[in-house]
Amino acid sequence: MNAKVKGITYALIGGTCWGLSGIVGKLLFDTRGLNAQWLVTARLIIGGLIMLLIAFLQKKEKIFDVWKNKKTACSMLLFAAFGMLACQLTYFLCVQYSNPATATVLQYTSPVMIMILCLFLDKKLPRIIDILVLIAVVAGVFLMSTHGDIHTLAISQKALILGMIAAVTIVFYTVWPVSLLREFGSPSVIGWGMFLGGIMLAPFSKFWVLSGKWDGYTVILVGIVIIFGTVCAFTCYLKGVMYLGPVKSSLFSCMEPLVSTILTITVLHQTFAMADLVGIAVIIISVTSLAVNDVIEEAKTHKKNQTKQTEQKE
Repeated sequence: MNAKVKGITYALIGGTCWGLSGIVGKLLFDTRGLNAQWLVTARLIIGGLIMLLIAFLQKKEKIFDVWKNKKTACSMLLFAAFGMLACQLTYFLCVQYSNPATATVLQYTSPVMIMILCLFLDKKLPRIIDILVLIAVVAGVFLMSTHGDIHTLAISQKALILGMIAAVTIVFYTVWPVSLLREFGSPSVIGWGMFLGGIMLAPFSKFWVLSGKWDGYTVILVGIVIIFGTVCAFTCYLKGVMYLGPVKSSLFSCMEPLVSTILTITVLHQTFAMADLVGIAVIIISVTSLAVNDVIEEAKTHKKNQTKQTEQKE
């Protein structure tokens, strides 16, 4: 399996696990009385410790290497606060105030933001497809949030703001740790990011106080959020970043909004207006089409380079 296929596979699995965790989180909020702050703290601290254990078993004492240099230590702290913690907290708060599909699709606008950032940093002009995708994504968010009526909001203002903030934090989460991942590996970086993010939130969420209804079912649901929605999802996604880069990895995680939308309808029995479904479809299709276009262009460039090399040898 080549690097590109590995990257796509990891990104798709990560997106699927994220989509599942949003559904389970909503069940915990609505049926067990848990809140987003407590759940995020639990998943980050416990998930972080699991990832650090995995990293220790793989590299042993090397998991502390990130703290031996002031620059990488500061970079890790910023990633924990504004990447890991921020994206998780805003996402689950959006789920709590709306539903998993809405939160996930709003967050899924982040690839367009990453694209704009990369164009700015590389000092490149946007392609026609970049502009079209940007317009389509804005139109999709407009349809979801207003149902086409500019004078009304179809979702709560809190949910809309939190969903868009979540998208911005995903940009930081995706772009910032690339050098850390290459130098120290994903288990160590993810583990420290999760654990420190959870520790930062713990004093505000009162992690040590168990609220809501606790039984075997609650424990299983929390376990799913931590193992599949946190450890598996983050590991696969950031491995995808290593193989594909931040732009393509975020685009190929399109399974997250698809899984989230399907399960929101079938499991949570949430009904959507036609404008919602059109908006969701527009965002998913437009962002995914950008990924497909990038892959096609990359394949063409690779083929041209191979042809040139062959001609030079002859």
